[in-house]
Amino acid sequence: MTDKATFAPRGSRASKFRQLGLYQGAEPTRTWKPGKVWVARDGIFAKTPKCLNSYAPFESHLESLGHLLLSVDPRIQYYVCQPNPLLYWMESNDSGRVRREYTPDFIALNKDERLFAIDTKASYFAEADQWVSRVAAIRQAYRFDHGVELLVWTERDLYAEPRLSNARTMYRHRHAPQDPSSEYTVRRTLEAHGGVSSIGQLCEEASIEARCQMAEAFGSVMRLGLAGEVVLASGAKYGRNTEVRFNEAAE
Repeated sequence: MTDKATFAPRGSRASKFRQLGLYQGAEPTRTWKPGKVWVARDGIFAKTPKCLNSYAPFESHLESLGHLLLSVDPRIQYYVCQPNPLLYWMESNDSGRVRREYTPDFIALNKDERLFAIDTKASYFAEADQWVSRVAAIRQAYRFDHGVELLVWTERDLYAEPRLSNARTMYRHRHAPQDPSSEYTVRRTLEAHGGVSSIGQLCEEASIEARCQMAEAFGSVMRLGLAGEVVLASGAKYGRNTEVRFNEAAE
């Protein structure tokens, strides 16, 4: 996965990111702190290289799933949770304007250098009048003041299959092994097949050549997917017949 130590923007870009709260060692801005877990759905997500926060809390199960999906998405370079609040204005009932604050769950930077504010919100709340009356103003402020697109992920997005099952599978294999030889072998095997193969074929051939367990070869395929070196077909749950190919955009 991406090494967070390489995150070192300069000049106006660094200033823009810091204003949003996207910087190395960022502190989550809400009052929740480690050791003060009030309900069972609160917790701290295991740190991953893409998360720049000093620690990575979540305050709902949906927010924890947001961490999971961002941490394994090869399109994402970095993200922070509970970033700096957005200041925006709304029309008031007396024909004036009132200033408000909004804190999304995440700010993410993808590999195309696009920025996204992401809120994980139960559909009940995403469709409530209070949110609907504000979301247009929030979206406009992010877009015009910061060049950021606002995304709202509901449980329909976060629980969508096979995306969630595949994310969980990749996440379980995120740790680099002590012996990286199986990853080298998987790369060579994929090259020998012209850059396109299947999980089953790669694992069988790589495990024989590298003299490793099939599970080690499978983990190597998952880590190459996490790093964006290969692309795995995502139309179904990962299995023996899942297509694997080199990511031409990464070359």
